[in-house]
Amino acid sequence: MAVSSDRRNYREFLLTPRWLSLLLIALLSIPACVELGRWQWHRLEQARANNHLITDNSRGTPVPVDQLSSVGGTVTGTQRWRAVEVKGTYDGGHTLLVRNRSRDNGPGFQVLTPVVTAGGTAAVVDRGWLPAPEPGGLPDLPAVPTGAVTVTGLLRPTETQPSRGPHDGPDVPAGQVVRIDIPRISKNLPYPVYAGYVDLRAQDPAPPIVDGQFTPDPDSLPGGETEMLHLAYASQWFVFAGVAPLGFLMLVRREAADRRDARGRPAPKGGTPLPTT
Repeated sequence: MAVSSDRRNYREFLLTPRWLSLLLIALLSIPACVELGRWQWHRLEQARANNHLITDNSRGTPVPVDQLSSVGGTVTGTQRWRAVEVKGTYDGGHTLLVRNRSRDNGPGFQVLTPVVTAGGTAAVVDRGWLPAPEPGGLPDLPAVPTGAVTVTGLLRPTETQPSRGPHDGPDVPAGQVVRIDIPRISKNLPYPVYAGYVDLRAQDPAPPIVDGQFTPDPDSLPGGETEMLHLAYASQWFVFAGVAPLGFLMLVRREAADRRDARGRPAPKGGTPLPTT
């Protein structure tokens, strides 16, 4: 009799529209959370592959930039972060500041200067980062080395202009850019320019480099924050997939217990029976 009573107790509320809706939500949330967890896991695998690519390419022996890049070409996925070497002279008269580049929560600029090779083709070199002295102010640029230099750095692909967000437009002051968009930059240079740009790591003779702060640091990427975030998100979604049915069962048991307690309590004064939900 007790078993039959319990079954009747469960049927009284489980077959109502409210509880059927809750059951449907719980059932649908399981595959949804699993799929989101798999998506984050896929992002984790991509981050690991990208980090290993950066590490392997950046630690390789530098090769002349013209072996990997060409005028009007593109920097392919496997060429990103390859260690390259550029020999030539800096053209300080065409230095550009890249706006809105923060470091340690402070605003600043990346400094771009072309290095013109003996063959007349230039590679745009990112010499480093300078803090903004004040809102709207410009930093003092260190002089570029004179004479022949050998620049060693990492090959980076051009940055594209987004359809939304900061981009190069008529409101950007002369001598500044928002994106390291090499095809766009090269239109204002008097010589052909290699695809992509070189993120400076060493120079002979020694700099002045801007400040030696480079990002990202290849040594810090594998197992770093990006991977940990994707791993945490994937784990959370898989946990949510298990929590959904357990949470529904706990709600069912609590509702059934509340109904049993309500039936066992005496009616309040006035003879009105206790309501059941």
